[in-house]
Amino acid sequence: MDKRFYFTTFLAALIALGIGISIGHFAIGKQQTTKSVKYERLTRHTDAHNYEKFISLVQAKNIEANLIDLTSRPHMAGLPEDLESAQVIEERWKRDGLQVTKPKYNILLSYPDNNKPNRVTLTSADGTIIIQTEGVEKAYDPTQPKTVNPFLAYTPNGTVSSTKLFYANYGRLEDLKHLASVVGNASLQGSIIIMRYGRIFRGDKVIHAQYFGAVGAILYNDPADYAPFGSTPDQVYDQKWFMPPSGAQRGSSYTGNGDPLTPTYPSTDYMYRVGEETSPSLPRIPAQPIGYGEAQVILKYLQGSEVAADWCGTLSNIRYRYGGVLLNASSIEVRTYNRLERKDTYNVIGIMKGEIEPDRYIVIGNHRDAWSLGSVDPTSGTATMLEITRVLGEMSKNGFRPRRTLMFCSWGAEEFGLIGSVEYVQEYVKVLGARIISYLNVDVAVEGNNYI
Repeated sequence: MDKRFYFTTFLAALIALGIGISIGHFAIGKQQTTKSVKYERLTRHTDAHNYEKFISLVQAKNIEANLIDLTSRPHMAGLPEDLESAQVIEERWKRDGLQVTKPKYNILLSYPDNNKPNRVTLTSADGTIIIQTEGVEKAYDPTQPKTVNPFLAYTPNGTVSSTKLFYANYGRLEDLKHLASVVGNASLQGSIIIMRYGRIFRGDKVIHAQYFGAVGAILYNDPADYAPFGSTPDQVYDQKWFMPPSGAQRGSSYTGNGDPLTPTYPSTDYMYRVGEETSPSLPRIPAQPIGYGEAQVILKYLQGSEVAADWCGTLSNIRYRYGGVLLNASSIEVRTYNRLERKDTYNVIGIMKGEIEPDRYIVIGNHRDAWSLGSVDPTSGTATMLEITRVLGEMSKNGFRPRRTLMFCSWGAEEFGLIGSVEYVQEYVKVLGARIISYLNVDVAVEGNNYI
């Protein structure tokens, strides 16, 4: 081989090496540039600047204004005021740039008769009324709009009476079993059972009383649980935040979740509905909440042996007894005027699309309905949520996009049994099950200790 061959081979190799280095240089440079752009795109959502910007834009006065506006009137589920609240939220979220929908569901709800308050009456043997509960709460602020009278949603309309009254502590299953072991199962048949709120869901208390043969139930808030520093005027509302003697706790007695007439299916207009009488989660006996000031008078007429120490509340001037036939041949009556109605409820859904993972949802939700004005539960959460969407809307005008899709939800008819949220999930279960990675509940946005 001559020198020309070696020279040509060497030159070709050198040229190839040069081309390779050039390709590598530009390819790596492009890859690094692409990687840098992608890295910046992925990480800018965690930029501390975004957090600082968000916090700086939040205005406490806006949250206060939201709260005042949304609690200016009662907004129980299914009533016109609740729809008005939904429309306010819908318009606000549209203004904030969210994609908004307002799905409707037709559901079974329960209401009292505001012209005929539900009452509990204790009567002596000669027919003299010893006490008849007010059926309405004391108005501390004459300018406050009237709220719905105390009642237990879904308990039936009717009148029941008995000469036997028993006290069953918190109405837990173990409480009823213990009571039955003391007084006998037969004694509970045809009786009325009074129980204090706490420890378990109120609907279970009514169902337990029903199961053990009671024809009616009474619930009250014992000061041991709801006025721990005493029930004198200076220790309760409106001087402190604890329950006053006239306060009665409203609530649902339905032990299921979602619309009672469309179990496991969304309550859309076209959906088949079961009969009201076939739902195992609806109580069959009349029941009524009363204030502990009224309960104190009634409990004085209980006979029988004194209860165990852990069954005692802190009502003054009484001895807590298991009960039986009422003192002096008295009788107790529970009279309720509740009614069932099918009503429309609305969820409001606002969506801010994610930039990197739009098919992954972070859900921020809160119910909208309340038994009365709902200043803490739930409107403290709604007032805060409206400020969050306002701030995010402002940030989006300057190019901000969340990494994942943010889904803001204002649920209807939660107080009656999580109905709005359950119906929505039942309708979109496949999509939501595949895409939701986190749910943040803002029902009660702020809590404190006893001294705040």
